[in-house]
Amino acid sequence: MHLFVAGLVPLLAGCADVFDRLVRKVEQNYAGYLLEVVGDRRAGCDRHRDRIRARADATEGDDCYFVLRDFIAYFNDPHLFIFQSTRLDSAESARRARDVDLTGLTEPAVRQDLARRRSRLDPLEGIWSDGTLRVAVVPEATDRPQLIAVVLTSDTAIWRAGAVRARFTPRGDGGYDGEVWERNFSRRHVEARIHKRVLLRLSPGIWGKEYPVAPADSGLVDRVNPHRATIRTGNGTVVISIPSHDPAYRPALDSLVEGHAQALRSAQRLIVDLRGNEGGSAGTTNRLLPYLMSAELRPSLLPAGTAVMLSSDDQIAYVQRFMVYGPDTLPTIQRLLSRLRANPGRLVPVEDSLDTPQPQPDSVIQGPVRVGIIVDGGTVSAAEAFLLRAMRSTRVTVFGENTGGALDYQSVFIVPFQAERPSRWLLGYPTITARADLPKGGIKGRGIEPQVKLDLAREADVLGSIERHLVSGR
Repeated sequence: MHLFVAGLVPLLAGCADVFDRLVRKVEQNYAGYLLEVVGDRRAGCDRHRDRIRARADATEGDDCYFVLRDFIAYFNDPHLFIFQSTRLDSAESARRARDVDLTGLTEPAVRQDLARRRSRLDPLEGIWSDGTLRVAVVPEATDRPQLIAVVLTSDTAIWRAGAVRARFTPRGDGGYDGEVWERNFSRRHVEARIHKRVLLRLSPGIWGKEYPVAPADSGLVDRVNPHRATIRTGNGTVVISIPSHDPAYRPALDSLVEGHAQALRSAQRLIVDLRGNEGGSAGTTNRLLPYLMSAELRPSLLPAGTAVMLSSDDQIAYVQRFMVYGPDTLPTIQRLLSRLRANPGRLVPVEDSLDTPQPQPDSVIQGPVRVGIIVDGGTVSAAEAFLLRAMRSTRVTVFGENTGGALDYQSVFIVPFQAERPSRWLLGYPTITARADLPKGGIKGRGIEPQVKLDLAREADVLGSIERHLVSGR
């Protein structure tokens, strides 16, 4: 998922006014509204909007976030969301620092307790890290089934060991409703979910699990930065775990692939673990593709089509500010801007006959004969684009559960929708639409189906199960 943020614009207006502005912003910019809110669905969407609007009338302060979030949830698009600004001035940060809950927990005591209760732990309990931040997630001493994340090692001097950095409440669907405090003591509401038992997606944000970790799940997250890919080898199998397609981590993945080139070439099997992959840029995994592609290709899973953009002032600003300008691209961008300005409220093609490039075939390295790719509902956006390319290879078999379905509408832009500055909340929406005939042939709401379905929650050793499948050649 490419993500771009426009200029940020205290919450002064009432929630109803904020809600109305959000609705208008969605209608102006989100192509999914234009293409999919039609016929009977328009009446359903209108009823949903009116119900949420009635809630907005009775909602004040920070609780307005949940009103806005629940309106957006109707569209079931991972690329359409409410972005929570975490800006605070120094005086407000200092005030919030004084109100932080403190515990007397220490790491030795936490480890001893986790070991004693290991067979009865909630999946979220344990020691998690993100860079220098390390937290212990343990039950809170209340009547509610709530978990707290207590700082063991801080990522900043102003957060003390023993401070509560986050709270999580388990949901019935296996996820968690949470609130997380950032370095400056601003608070974010999150919907958290665990993937491959060792990766916690906070959207945005990833924590990797340190302890306790079953042997079957070891080596799937980097101990320093859980966004970075890892690799492990043994018994003729190479396992590459890729939690993110963020281009910031492409050099680390490239280095990993180059450093293990001989192991990849000589391996009998390759397993690429994309469970929980947050997306980013499809090009992040280009260096890995030749090790799993085949000379003969299967047909594309999704129909071909021309990418389009919905014309609006925000879309024009996106093209002007974030599309790459240069001697070769300037004419293309100028023609796109002309089409957008001439067709307000309409879909226009991103490319035309003058600038459509000829697709280049994937290169092939004769490496593993059998390749398994693992996916789940957290596999989204650029990870799905990688998956679609990989599925054309006759070497590849996809295992797991349906992906998140975040390719119909792509490349996120974040824009303000409140009159006040700065804004507490902004709208993240996808700028580019895969085809003008959506939702026909799209994947939103259903994702990409694996060729071999696995109940990942019940599989004690997912990688072992897939390796056995690849060995048998079934």
